[in-house]
Amino acid sequence: MWRVLRDQILDLLLPHLASVAVGDLRLIGAAITINAATITETAQCPSCGTNSHRIHDRYRRRLADVPAGGRPVTIYLTVRRFRCEAVSCPRRTFVEQIAGLTFRYGRRSQLQQ
Repeated sequence: MWRVLRDQILDLLLPHLASVAVGDLRLIGAAITINAATITETAQCPSCGTNSHRIHDRYRRRLADVPAGGRPVTIYLTVRRFRCEAVSCPRRTFVEQIAGLTFRYGRRSQLQQ
C-alpha cells in the first residue's frame, strides 16, 4: 500500500522522474535526496542512431533538481555507458540520456536549467 501511495505522490510532484526507477527518497536535514536508476533495456547512439544492448559500465550522476516544498532536491542517478554496436560508427561508447531529465555533461536536471 505504501509503495503505491509513494509512487502516486512521486508522479504528482516529480513527473520528470517517471522514466526512472526511484529506489530511495530521504529527507536529510533540510534537503531531499533521491536515489534512482534507469530502466530502459537499450539506448540509442547519439552519433549513428543505432540502438545498443551492450552495457560497457555503470556510474552514478549527481543532479541538482528543482526544489520541492521549499527544500533543495538532489538526484543520485545510476546511468549506464553503452558500446555502440555499429561497426562504421566513430563513437565506441556513449552514456544514456533520460529525456526530460538529463543532458550531456549536465549537473542539473533539465527543469533546473
